[in-house]
Amino acid sequence: MPKVEIGNACINYETHGEGEPIVLITGLGGEIAFWKKYVPLLSRSHRVVVFDNRGAGETDYPPTLFTMSTLADDVAGLMEHLGHQRYHVLGWSMGGNVAQRVAIDHPEKVGSLVLMSTYTRRPERSSFAIDTMIRTVDEGATFDSLMDLMQSWCLPEDYFKKLALSKPAQRKCNGNGKRAAEGFKAQKLALDLFDSHDLLDKIIAPTLIIHGDEDIMVAPHFATELASHIEGAELIWVPGAGHNIPADKCCSSILKWLNAHSL
Repeated sequence: MPKVEIGNACINYETHGEGEPIVLITGLGGEIAFWKKYVPLLSRSHRVVVFDNRGAGETDYPPTLFTMSTLADDVAGLMEHLGHQRYHVLGWSMGGNVAQRVAIDHPEKVGSLVLMSTYTRRPERSSFAIDTMIRTVDEGATFDSLMDLMQSWCLPEDYFKKLALSKPAQRKCNGNGKRAAEGFKAQKLALDLFDSHDLLDKIIAPTLIIHGDEDIMVAPHFATELASHIEGAELIWVPGAGHNIPADKCCSSILKWLNAHSL
């Protein structure tokens, strides 16, 4: 996978397909692999850009404080490097925070905006739970255990019913858990500092909000609030979906939206 120097970070990224560009921004602790089921569907008609945010995956960055605006500038810099002056932006969870900042800080570049499982200000209950997970790692738990606990907040009840009836999968151990944990903490701090309540009126890009009706990490009322503060935003519910929304339950809606808001 190629890397490129953007500001003071070295961004790890991939591109797939041809057509109007769309950049996918993942959430807290997420890596390029998060999008593995989205890319084949979206790249049939679009050039899809996926990457590791600083603080995750194979992206390298200095051990300094960063914010959602920093991450948004990384996105804008990467897309400029790839020759895209205008593009679609899709952000999931924390990536939705970044996507909002891209639309706010670089409005001339964003042709349309898709916000999935996200919010204007982090849910306090979820934040408390994640901070507790981080503390367990500080006290000796593995980073893989933290990520397993995260999944319990991200997937719907049906997933765990099926899991209880099946043979547990052997999780591949993260070989660089310490680095991953430090990056996770840095991203969580950036998430804690984010609040877009007073900035959403600056979003001028057509905006689609997608949310699972069984999301417990970011309860559905956060999506309703977000939609109410972005002029003209359209809100779509995904029945039976939790925080992680399966690609086959939302990509047709995403593609319909992209086609209706061509660059």
